[in-house]
Amino acid sequence: MTAKANAPDTLARSAAVLAKIAQLMTRLEIPAIPRNYSLLHEALTGSNTALGREITALGKAPTQEALDAIGVRNGLPDHNSLVLGHSATDLMRTIAALASEAESERQKRSNAVTQINQLLGRLRADPVMAMTDFASQAGLLVTSVEALIGSESVHCQRLDALVARLENVAAGAAASETALLHDPITGLANRTALMNRLVAAYDAEDSSGSALLLMRVERLKGLSDSHAAGASEEALKQIATIFRKSIKKLDYVARVGGDGFAFLFDKVDHDSAVLIAERIRHRLETEVFRISGRDYLPGTLSLTVGAAFTDDAQNGNELYRQAMLALEAANESGTCVYSVELTELAGRNYRRDVA
Repeated sequence: MTAKANAPDTLARSAAVLAKIAQLMTRLEIPAIPRNYSLLHEALTGSNTALGREITALGKAPTQEALDAIGVRNGLPDHNSLVLGHSATDLMRTIAALASEAESERQKRSNAVTQINQLLGRLRADPVMAMTDFASQAGLLVTSVEALIGSESVHCQRLDALVARLENVAAGAAASETALLHDPITGLANRTALMNRLVAAYDAEDSSGSALLLMRVERLKGLSDSHAAGASEEALKQIATIFRKSIKKLDYVARVGGDGFAFLFDKVDHDSAVLIAERIRHRLETEVFRISGRDYLPGTLSLTVGAAFTDDAQNGNELYRQAMLALEAANESGTCVYSVELTELAGRNYRRDVA
């Protein structure tokens, strides 16, 4: 079914959230930089109830380092990129140390080889070298060889330490990359990973016939607000389990916001996409959710869906925008398929708001 537009209501809600973020930044004296906006937006609109308490616990005028630590702990994409940046810096330092160690060892070996070649040259020139002279040169040879052996041993130890550092950096970078592309609560892919997937879909030889469905879980925010810490996380994990079971091998599911999820289905038409959305909604609505030791009857949560198709968009960003317009236009617990009229409506609303 296709829903009537309620985009103005969505715009009003977004404006209200932005106003709350601005007020909170002013009250807590939090720097107005992009990643802090992302952090506060997740605290106000997401289902991770502990996030807001962590920020408030820092008190007034928290340090940026403390705010970033919260973002990294909670796996927010803007903050995971900081971890990757630190890993890259550590990697460059380790590589520089390796280069310096290699150059130092090369110079020591070069000096020792020069002394050995000088002695060999003299022996070739005068095989019957005087014994005293030979003894003096032989002592120099022994000293050079001993120094070379000792340097080699120290060099190997330093190389082992540097290799261990590289392995730690690589492990940290891999963990950061995993965190950067996955939602920390559900383990599903996040919005960054989804957008990468959309880019790959359009880069493929045949990108036609795929559908992007953006879904908003209705009443999830209210459920998390009325329960103790951890309740929303329990619900999200159960939702993620339902969604994983709703896709096939070539399909894709991601969490793209506090109550927002996305599905990318391969080779489906308009009618099939709507049927899939209805099937997933039915599965969610008939689920008995167990939260904080209590069972919640079927119908506790529902889905609102916006659908768009790769055939109607030139790239992944455009496809996501179309699906978002459809989601904003859908009535609660309904499904709306993108059409050109939605873009025209959004343009008229924008012009009316800024007039």
